[in-house]
Amino acid sequence: SADGPFYHQEWAGMNPTTPIISGGMNALRMPGFFKNLGHSNLILTAGGGAFGHIDGAVEGAKSLREAEQCWKEGADPLAFAKEHKAFARAFESFPGDADALYPGWRKALRINAAA
Repeated sequence: SADGPFYHQEWAGMNPTTPIISGGMNALRMPGFFKNLGHSNLILTAGGGAFGHIDGAVEGAKSLREAEQCWKEGADPLAFAKEHKAFARAFESFPGDADALYPGWRKALRINAAA
């Protein structure tokens, strides 16, 4: 069987597997996702989260790594973004998620332009 923060499921002898996350995942969603999951031991296939970054795929990949670092440190994402450029630029890259998850992010990160 497998235990998680919100479920218990009998696996009927099935071997453990590694979870894969994808489908709309980006750096802004990751700290909360890891908090809910309780770990970051997974396969991340967030193509849009990397390639959709305002500064390109390399910075997008960095933002995803920085998001995990933010969660591991237990940091406030807005405070963390002030010291981590790729993660900070993810707020501008995904403003819909930023608005939903981090109200007031523009003021906190001193972003004047409405997205």
